[in-house]
Amino acid sequence: KSRLFFEFTRSHRTQGWLILESSSVSYGAATSYLPVIDLLKSYFQIEDRDRTQRIREKVTGKVLTLDEKLKDAIPPILSLLEALPEEDGFRSLNPPQRRGRTLEALKQLLYRESRRQPLLLVFEDLHWLDSESQAVLDALVESLPTSRVLLLTNYRPEYEDRWASKTYYTRLRVDPLAPESADELLDALLGDAPSLDLLKTLIKER
Repeated sequence: KSRLFFEFTRSHRTQGWLILESSSVSYGAATSYLPVIDLLKSYFQIEDRDRTQRIREKVTGKVLTLDEKLKDAIPPILSLLEALPEEDGFRSLNPPQRRGRTLEALKQLLYRESRRQPLLLVFEDLHWLDSESQAVLDALVESLPTSRVLLLTNYRPEYEDRWASKTYYTRLRVDPLAPESADELLDALLGDAPSLDLLKTLIKER
């Protein structure tokens, strides 16, 4: 499933698109917004060496350049990136208020960006998704029909998606390769030497 995404996002079909990619990790379900934060770091080109002041400059500059009407989105975004000033009033809001402001800020930012250029959002491995990132996805899905955003997600069978009833949602099931297809693939990749038979068997079992 990841290879299919890799091929699509690097194909001619996405030329001229802004592509933002993130993925969940096995330990990430206990960390709120983890894949969303990764996506924001990519969008704002935030690097590990960036200090708090530099993060604020990147976020504030890009958001206001995109649209000055998005200034209210800056505090929730800085909060996610752990760069919010101590005195900012966003900190005094109760948890439901902060959550609502955060969801709205992310929606406004991404959909406003999609008016400049088509936007492809990639979220991989939703079976490890935390509940807050799930809320972000649910909020984004509701507004997809009126935007230039393509949302790609992938997940293992144990994940239960919530969008099956949407007319603009398509699910592609990727089943394991049939034995003959697996043999053909491994022959193409590794060759057909008899000494490789045990290795190929192990790979097929995995």
